[in-house]
Amino acid sequence: MFFEEHTLSVILFAIVLSIVYLFMYRKYFDTVFDPLFLVVVIAGLSSSTVFLLYYHNIIKTHYFLQFLWTEIAFLAGFFLIRPINFKAYKNAAPIAHQTKSNEEFALTLFYWCSIIHVILQLLTYKLIGLPILMDSRMATFTGGGGFGIVGRIIEVTSTVGTFLLFYRIFYVKNSFGQKFYNYIYLLLVIFFQLASGNKTNMLFLVYFLFILNLFMLKIKGREALHVINKVAKYQKYIIIASIPLIFAVIYIQYVNSGADVEKLSALSSLVFRVVSFGDIYYMTLPNDVITHMNNDSAFLQLFKDPLGFFRIVPWNNLPIDCGIEIYQYHITDNAIGGPNARYNYFAMLYFNPIGQFLYCFFLGLIVSFLRNMLFMLMSKNIVYGALYALVTFNIIYIYQDQAFTLARFLNIIMFFPLMLLLSLLTIELKKINIKNNE
Repeated sequence: MFFEEHTLSVILFAIVLSIVYLFMYRKYFDTVFDPLFLVVVIAGLSSSTVFLLYYHNIIKTHYFLQFLWTEIAFLAGFFLIRPINFKAYKNAAPIAHQTKSNEEFALTLFYWCSIIHVILQLLTYKLIGLPILMDSRMATFTGGGGFGIVGRIIEVTSTVGTFLLFYRIFYVKNSFGQKFYNYIYLLLVIFFQLASGNKTNMLFLVYFLFILNLFMLKIKGREALHVINKVAKYQKYIIIASIPLIFAVIYIQYVNSGADVEKLSALSSLVFRVVSFGDIYYMTLPNDVITHMNNDSAFLQLFKDPLGFFRIVPWNNLPIDCGIEIYQYHITDNAIGGPNARYNYFAMLYFNPIGQFLYCFFLGLIVSFLRNMLFMLMSKNIVYGALYALVTFNIIYIYQDQAFTLARFLNIIMFFPLMLLLSLLTIELKKINIKNNE
């Protein structure tokens, strides 16, 4: 394998490009616990694959130049909006406090989201099985029959539920019964993260805590710092605990695939993990494979989820996912999987040079707006914090798969308002019941 034969250059390019990207984005993230930090590192690792391929004359010069062109466009759009001023929030005097009504609403929303999350997750395991033991965890909510809507609801309720769970653990005084409920739900959340088969899911607990702390700085200012410093210790513990758990997930999936465990090399696994962030490039740019990919309609590829979900266009008439098409080009089987269609590749596949620049520029601008400007515009209410968590976790995916990201934002638009409405109705019914009993 080419990458195993050039292990040293793989690692060297990965380190250099990661450092370059971290330097460019340095003002936009606060700590290593910031999810943007991981996104930037992955962007560097992904880009290193293109530089590596070009350095070894595996890809043509015009592909390398197109990649640079699209990357510059994205960065120009992203850096157009100023970063969050973390220092100012840490020094700000507290001017906002959660009212009793806000706390009641947040608690009701937490209970509804956590209950629905647990019920639907356990239902999924009963009907479909554990994703970690499946040939492809991506197939959990595919295959038709309407079961995919369960996955959509879980995406929203799990994020809101977990965010508010940590809020209640670290920033709210709970009764004994509430503490018991919180920790039972926490144990279930950890189990769900591991059972998903996603090797980075445990790290997302660290990111939940970061977003919570960031929003609490917005609400409480420097009053939140003593809790944030306490939470930082738990974030370190989670990262340390995640390392053996990630390897355990890899081992379980490797054994479940029927592969020979004795051939599981730590070094080869590391090299594969590094280059796999840029797998879209080494699977499409060498030998002009990209020219064999379908590029009929960028619109249908981007918006296929809402078009298909609302039956505006029949699912059978929508293009297959870019990654699946690439996978099936190289490996002719029916597996659901493949590389992520990073924005550079998507722009190169569908647009001319002007379109490539505009697409990546506005994508970078949108990401920066949702990450930075939206935070500053939101009200100082923990429920808005839950919404910001939903947005933040979804813009992470824009880098690697824009169609997937649009699908997840559709889920937010459909189900987050429903959860708010359900919580509001619950509170109103409770008020009516109290009034009738007086």
